Amino acid sequence: MIILGLGCNIGDRLSNLRDALARIRLISELKVNQVSPVYESDALLPENAPESWNQPYLNIALSLSTKLKPEQLLTKIKTIEEEMGRVTSLRWAPRIMDIDILAWGDEHCHADKLKIPHLSLTERPFALWPLADLVPTWKYCAPNKAETGKTAKELIKKFGSRFDGKALFHTRQIAHRVDTPIMMGILNLTPDSFSDGGQFNNFAEAIKQTEVLFDAGADIIDIGAESTRPTSKYVTPDEEWSRLRSILETWLLLWNGRSSKPKLSVDTRKPEIVEKLLSYPIDFFNDVGGLTDPKMQDVIKDSKAKVIFMHSLGIPPSADRVLAYDVDAVSQVYQWGERQLENLTKIGINKERLIFDVGIGFGKVAEQSLEIIKRISQFRGLGVPISVGHSRKSFLSQFTSKNFAQRDLETAAISGFLATQQVDYLRVHNVDQNMRLLKVNAALCNSN
Repeated sequence: MIILGLGCNIGDRLSNLRDALARIRLISELKVNQVSPVYESDALLPENAPESWNQPYLNIALSLSTKLKPEQLLTKIKTIEEEMGRVTSLRWAPRIMDIDILAWGDEHCHADKLKIPHLSLTERPFALWPLADLVPTWKYCAPNKAETGKTAKELIKKFGSRFDGKALFHTRQIAHRVDTPIMMGILNLTPDSFSDGGQFNNFAEAIKQTEVLFDAGADIIDIGAESTRPTSKYVTPDEEWSRLRSILETWLLLWNGRSSKPKLSVDTRKPEIVEKLLSYPIDFFNDVGGLTDPKMQDVIKDSKAKVIFMHSLGIPPSADRVLAYDVDAVSQVYQWGERQLENLTKIGINKERLIFDVGIGFGKVAEQSLEIIKRISQFRGLGVPISVGHSRKSFLSQFTSKNFAQRDLETAAISGFLATQQVDYLRVHNVDQNMRLLKVNAALCNSN
């Protein structure tokens, strides 16, 4: 049982941790067995450190199995740090990635460049808590220490609750994870969306909801100002922009300068809106029109944001425009995605920017939507990240008679399945329930 500790306090910390995890998984001589929850903590600083160094860390632990020797593994993880851009000239300086060997079973090592267990492990909740999440029965094994022989579960008792931030360095577990699909929280600014229409028309409530979604574990907030429900009315570009503009300005005031903040996605199918948004720090554009509009394609090329393009047979969806019943639904959507990817890359949109949404409920009857979900892993063959927006949708009527707003349980159950199929993005209304389910599933499904 080998435990690595990973920490980061520069840039997009969650993305950096995901990147490091992916790089570690590529090491052929080892297997990552478990990934801990994420903890946030204050930076550990020397006296008179520059104020710019005072940036909070995100931390995780990994359990591994490997035939590598400790020194060999150390070399490989230090190479990963360097490849990710870590500068080692100044001790305690901010780090884009810091990877330590925290424990190696019951082995003890005290070499010049490698000390196992990590010397300060028992006094650092941001390292010991993640370790205890993975292997609570691990026993501290450094000789001649008061803690020697105590389990991780026993050692963490002095820190109190994982969640209240009262432990040393204000360490606390947060809702985000780096080993589950990236969660995209839905924020509808519309009066007529199918499950939450009018709920966030109030400006103050909408802004508050961005914080609620982020604190619950959403990496991305997807803001939409036009409903795409079957009976929805067309919204003019001017009206859509009037709904978006004020909240975007306040978004900048609220989130700019924070060490932890969500990425911003705008759900729109109108090139006029995207053009106005080019001067804003938009991370994602979410086009339910599938980037089929030549004007949208042209304006998207001027952006550096990632783009979600969705399969549909028309917006808003209609019961008389659905996939053919006598042809495999997965094949129809896959082939459309394949053709559209070819078209978009030919006109100069980099494939690395593109994310494919299979369009659950758009141009598909309930049985077709469910079949696509069951076989979602086949879409990995497209070679781009996969996004699924299944939250509260009408196909769930196969399982419940509850109204749309009360379908979060069914939504979370499907999210749990999609997480096992290596889906990259999940777009949901109730981020809290979905993340809580994914956290438990990750603990149960991780192999030892």
